[in-house]
Amino acid sequence: MTEVKSTDTYTDQPTNPAATEINGQAPADTGAAEANRADAPNGTVTTEASTNDEMPDAPLPPSDAETIAQLRVELAAAQAKADESLDKLQRTAAEFQNSRRRQEKQLADEIERASTHIVQRLLPAIDDLDLAFQNIPAEVAEHGGAWLGGLRQIQKKLAQLLEDQGVTAMPKEGPFDPSHHEAVSSEPSETVESGHIIQTLRTGYEYKARVLRPALVRVAA
Repeated sequence: MTEVKSTDTYTDQPTNPAATEINGQAPADTGAAEANRADAPNGTVTTEASTNDEMPDAPLPPSDAETIAQLRVELAAAQAKADESLDKLQRTAAEFQNSRRRQEKQLADEIERASTHIVQRLLPAIDDLDLAFQNIPAEVAEHGGAWLGGLRQIQKKLAQLLEDQGVTAMPKEGPFDPSHHEAVSSEPSETVESGHIIQTLRTGYEYKARVLRPALVRVAA
C-alpha cells in the first residue's frame, strides 16, 4: 500500500508598506470626504485650500498723497461754504445799514416838516409884532421907554429862536429876485435903482437855504 503524503502548500504574499499605509488611512480619508460632502450644499466638497482662495482681499489703507488730496478737497468745500456765509453776513449788514439810514432820513424829514409847519404858523404873529413897532403911537414912543424896550427884547428873542432853527430873514434891500420876492407894485423912483427893492412890506424867510416864504416888496421901475 502506497502512502500518499499530503503537502500543505503555503504561499507567502509580499507585504507592501506603502500600500498598507494607504489602505490603512483610506477609510479615515473617505469618512472625512463624505462628511464634507454631506455638510456642503448640493453635495459640493469644500476644502481648506478652495476656501482661502475665495476670501476677498482686505482694502489697502490710502496713501499719503490720496489723504492729502482728500483733505484739500474737503478744505476747498469748507472754504467755499465759509465764503458764502461771509457774503450773506455782509449783505445782511449792508441791508441793515441801508434800512437804518432810510429810517433816520425819514425821521429827519418828518422833524423838518413839523418844524417848518410850526415856523409857518409862527410867522404871522411875528409879522404882527413887526407891524406894531412900525406904527408906534407918539405918546408911547415918548413915555413908554422901558415898556417898549421890553417888547423889543421879545422881538429879538423870537428872531434868535428862528435863526437857531435854521430860519433866516431875507434882506429888505437889494435887487429884486423872483425866486425870493413877490412884487406888489412897480413904480419909478429917484433914489432907488431900477429893478431894486424900494420897500419891503412883509419880511421873507428862508429855511435851510430854501425859501420858506417870499417877501412882499415894492420894486423900482
